[in-house]
Amino acid sequence: MEYSYYRGQKCKHCRAVIPVFGLGHHMPTDEGEDKFTKTIINFYKFGNKAERAHLLQRFISLFKERFEGNVKFDAICIVPTREKDGINQNMQSFAQEFAGAVAIPYVQAMRRNREIKGQHGLDNIEERFENVSGSIEAAGAVKGKSLLVLDNLCISGASAQEAFDALKGAGAKEVYFMVFGLGSKGRECDFDLNPAFKGKASEIVAKLHWPKVSKEKREAYAKEKKDDL
Repeated sequence: MEYSYYRGQKCKHCRAVIPVFGLGHHMPTDEGEDKFTKTIINFYKFGNKAERAHLLQRFISLFKERFEGNVKFDAICIVPTREKDGINQNMQSFAQEFAGAVAIPYVQAMRRNREIKGQHGLDNIEERFENVSGSIEAAGAVKGKSLLVLDNLCISGASAQEAFDALKGAGAKEVYFMVFGLGSKGRECDFDLNPAFKGKASEIVAKLHWPKVSKEKREAYAKEKKDDL
């Protein structure tokens, strides 16, 4: 079985944890675009069947490992594209099939209320957050509901933050995210979820406080404290 990864970024407004579970790490063009990244791109842009089947199988496995019997979701939805009211059709059909496989309704519980710039063209993290600010709103009744939000990527976390804000602001009880790829630049801060570790999602969110401090940083800190004695 393959590893998955957890990134529990802090909400900029309420300091709550925004829990994001990913299959792997996205490598941008300037870092080489590994096989996993190409798999994500080929599916998201072109709907390639082989890549879709592979990602679907891994999403189902991740759900069963971490969420099944732990978090009772009322609905599954996806993060909209950057266009006003835009939805990636490949991602939507994927989410609908995934929802059927895990017996949770697919309901598009959010929408993009204005067009935004492409996030990939913005290098500064603050620009990314500003770009999406106020651009997502809840669509339909979400008050008191637990929602699982799917997306292809979570690089800076700006889109997850915006979706989280919109859904929680509309009264959603719980909001979790599952993505194909997490941003590679935050990899050393993410938790590697070994399949041998049987912890469920709520336990992971409660106990694994992101960003993870690397072994090297822990050892350096211990050495510094020892030298001070």
